[in-house]
Amino acid sequence: MNSILFLSQSPHEAHLGFARVINAKIKIIPFKGLASVAKNHSVLGGGLFAILSFMLSFYTRTKSDILLVDGGLPIPTALALKKKYKNIKIIYLDADLFLYSLHKHNRTSWKKWNTLLQAIDGIITVSEENKKYIPSFLNVPIKICPPFSKAVYLTNVMRKNYGLYVGRLDPDKNIKRIIQFGLQCPHFEKFIVIGEGAQRNYVKKMARIHKKIVYLGKRKDVEKYYSMCKFLIHLPDHDPHPTTTMESAICGCFPIISKNIGTNYLFDKIFIVNNSENFYEINDKIKYILENENKAKKLLKKNIHLIPNKKDSLKKFKKAFLEIVKDTNKK
Repeated sequence: MNSILFLSQSPHEAHLGFARVINAKIKIIPFKGLASVAKNHSVLGGGLFAILSFMLSFYTRTKSDILLVDGGLPIPTALALKKKYKNIKIIYLDADLFLYSLHKHNRTSWKKWNTLLQAIDGIITVSEENKKYIPSFLNVPIKICPPFSKAVYLTNVMRKNYGLYVGRLDPDKNIKRIIQFGLQCPHFEKFIVIGEGAQRNYVKKMARIHKKIVYLGKRKDVEKYYSMCKFLIHLPDHDPHPTTTMESAICGCFPIISKNIGTNYLFDKIFIVNNSENFYEINDKIKYILENENKAKKLLKKNIHLIPNKKDSLKKFKKAFLEIVKDTNKK
């Protein structure tokens, strides 16, 4: 197999697993604190991060034939390395919102990146939903491999009529919308929030003002809360393949999710919201599930069997990676 270097800024456990199954060397891009700045100040923060990422390539030496790039923030490093080492191939792990954002926003933003991103030789994306928009602006081989979730288990705690959010507290997750929904939802006694991110201070403030909101920060015992709460609320406009939706289901916590997220293929329609801005629709979903809880539990158990396990996910990734490499060598 070719020599591979995995570039990432803050890799998910599944992405590290992907890198290891193909025997890649792992390099973590520094400047982690600037990621939050980039999310809140796209011009200043994003531009600064891109410059620092590009400069990092001056101090990076590699004998690798292939760069596996995880997310948008390491791309400037990868592009500069490809310019330095002409024969390197770039395979992009499309597991965040970088390419989606370019597709969604105005064409001027895309044109600025167009020439640079043509250096990408292949893409492994994490879901059919995440793949939809890529062919509209990149003509490269694309394979799909869903990630595996963390190993979680149902714990022995009392299940309560609580809502739950687990994940990054960033604008792309619609955190403010989720908090506002939790506050008004008549079916929730409490709404628990777990995670860190750019909107952490907003969540803390809302938790101080409203007793219904409980902010717990970052937790290692998250399965306790999956087991305690009846509903996970996950309402971004788009999310590639959120593993928290799989984790909650495994623990028997009903996931209420937006229709455009990458795990929509796993779940029955009673768990999927067509309009995540319509609180009446979401409340009706929750009311229906509470009134038909046994039926909902049976449906969720069927859905759980579709969730990719670690062994199958890693096997599928290795196969997808080798196929992409083969396809790019034909160019």
